[in-house]
Amino acid sequence: MKYAVTTAPATEPVSLADAKVHIRTVTGDTSEDAAIITPLIVAAREYCENFTRRAFAPQTVKAYPDGWEDNIKLPMPPIVSVASIKYYDEDATEYTLSTDDYQVDIIGGTVQILTQPDDTMRKLNPIVIEYSAGYTTLPKTLRQAMLLFVADKYQNRGDEPSEKAAEAIKHLLYQHKAGWA
Repeated sequence: MKYAVTTAPATEPVSLADAKVHIRTVTGDTSEDAAIITPLIVAAREYCENFTRRAFAPQTVKAYPDGWEDNIKLPMPPIVSVASIKYYDEDATEYTLSTDDYQVDIIGGTVQILTQPDDTMRKLNPIVIEYSAGYTTLPKTLRQAMLLFVADKYQNRGDEPSEKAAEAIKHLLYQHKAGWA
């Protein structure tokens, strides 16, 4: 299933201050390095999100299923809420599915379609599900993976990540890898 993040997180799950404290334990004084560390925090979140297939911070996502299924597994859990489910007929007329026609399983990250429309739908992106996803409090193992990523990239600027750090980061992330496809 295709998806797109339409509204990026307003704040990162790891603060600049926390990253500086973590890096300081490894490298020394980092008081002048905010311009280097801030983009590393974003890169860490994006890397970790892509690896685990989870949203690490609150964001808006649009998913594009190819057709109706009884249960649609949404990408980028955890799911907070579904804003709308829209579909398009073969003439590209937009319709919005009533909230009475579906249920959201927040824990399982699925939308159960109770009533499927009979319309013949367009072939390209016939359904658009807009929803909010992301942790309000990031689990500690995911937070630690981000901090390790930032520290490793800070120490090894321009170099490949150290094998030891890459292994530790993946070990932490595997515990939370989502199974949507």
